[in-house]
Amino acid sequence: MGMLAVEVSYDKMDALLNQNIHPVDILLLMAASEGDKPKIEKLLRAGASYTVKDADGRTALDRVASNEIKDFILSFSVQKA
Repeated sequence: MGMLAVEVSYDKMDALLNQNIHPVDILLLMAASEGDKPKIEKLLRAGASYTVKDADGRTALDRVASNEIKDFILSFSVQKA
């Protein structure tokens, strides 16, 4: 999970941090882009919100490429409720 910040350019990370997005939510956005289910699960368990939007107005759900990961994120949030 710690490698996500390295994989993202510092400019992109700074832009997200300057939007007052919590770091755990930034990591969720990045993990969603990668489709990394184990990272996504850890971040959701840590309290990350999949509804937070990036600079382009996209959420973690918008960033995932597969319906399987979208369904996982949505089902995880239902389980927590």
